[in-house]
Amino acid sequence: MEGADLRLLMTVGGMLVSVVSAFVIVKTKLSGVIEQLGDMEKRLRKLDSTIDKQHTAIETQAQRTHVLSGMLEPSKREKLHRSLERNKVEIEHLRRDVDAHRREYLSAHNGKHPPVPSEKDKTDD
Repeated sequence: MEGADLRLLMTVGGMLVSVVSAFVIVKTKLSGVIEQLGDMEKRLRKLDSTIDKQHTAIETQAQRTHVLSGMLEPSKREKLHRSLERNKVEIEHLRRDVDAHRREYLSAHNGKHPPVPSEKDKTDD
């Protein structure tokens, strides 16, 4: 029986060595996988941040485009042009009135203003 016990011990010892070596190999590979997983997580966080920034930039541009399209809307442009034309007509009308009043003023004094008596002349009376 000693031969059988020795064989049993050798078999158990071989199995134990196989299990320990497999454990060491798995531990080594697992540490590599964990390191790769950490690197991938960092990359994903960086990509997520970049995507967020791009999303914000796209939303900002969309809002600006919406504002500009509202400003350039044909009905608003037409209203603005009509208002500008009314202002031009009103300015021309006011310019004609001012010129007419200026001509009237200059013709009333014959181009010269009559002398105004000074304060000293008034007290001498």
